Amino acid sequence: MKSTPYFTLLCAAFILVAALTSDAHAFLYYQKVSFKLNASPIFSDLLITSDIHLNSKFYLTQKLGHISAFGFLYFLLYLWIRKPNKAFVICTLFALSTEIIQLYFGRNGRLYDVGIDMIGVGLAYLVCWWREGRNSYLC
Repeated sequence: MKSTPYFTLLCAAFILVAALTSDAHAFLYYQKVSFKLNASPIFSDLLITSDIHLNSKFYLTQKLGHISAFGFLYFLLYLWIRKPNKAFVICTLFALSTEIIQLYFGRNGRLYDVGIDMIGVGLAYLVCWWREGRNSYLC
């Protein structure tokens, strides 16, 4: 698929904008994008877990977005490079990078979000692995 690199990069750019916009609520519900720079992030914030709110619809919507976006990114990257393990590593590093860089943009970068991203990557990996075993054109 010739256009796969473009779609892959577009997906990665969308994830990056979504991760770095200063107000996740405004981005999700009003498609408003804004950025604010924090030149002195606190890296220990990556370890915070007290902001997990499983009873919040917004929180769960965000996390489903993490799973979906990174699963889709893996799928596109796999179609582009056709190397499942390399695509897995690239998606993992991208997930970790987006969480770290969020700290520079006034967002809540969290390591547990990397785990949530990896659920999407892992599911997409398994689907492609299963489909590959069936000699499918799609994966």
